[in-house]
Amino acid sequence: MRNEPLIFFHLKLVAKISLGVGTVAVLSLLISLLLISGPTDETYSAIIRSNSMTNDNLGKVMLTIGLMLVAIAGVITWLITLYSSFRIVGPLYRFTQNLKLAGTSDFSRLIELRKGDALRDQSANIMMAVSSLRDHYATVEQVAEEALAAFEQGDATAYTDAVARLKALDDQVRL
Repeated sequence: MRNEPLIFFHLKLVAKISLGVGTVAVLSLLISLLLISGPTDETYSAIIRSNSMTNDNLGKVMLTIGLMLVAIAGVITWLITLYSSFRIVGPLYRFTQNLKLAGTSDFSRLIELRKGDALRDQSANIMMAVSSLRDHYATVEQVAEEALAAFEQGDATAYTDAVARLKALDDQVRL
């Protein structure tokens, strides 16, 4: 288990991949320059011919290598994003499902996060909010039943107390 936050793991991973892509870029450009320049003769005509050949091919080679590096960097970035997004998108999906469950049923068990998912603090907050909301609704139902029973029995004092408790419960949820 790591003692550092998960974001540092991702930053280190991105740094390693960036360093790798940079190294591949430098090596590929050096190799292409060596291949383009040809043999190193010391005669004036060989130098001019080599320079002319380098000028003719350098743009094409650099464009090809540049496009290759952009493609490699794009694929690697996409893979990092895909890996990281599953750790974020999964919890967001579970949050949505938990809120749907909380809205439709008071007794259904909420969905837990997977091991390794991010947003653990937010998940705990949502679980706590749903739990307190369920408790609040249960209390409102109980007090409403007491008010109905008092009304049906004609007990004005019990009915007034129940209505006052309902108003107090309603004031708790006002924003």
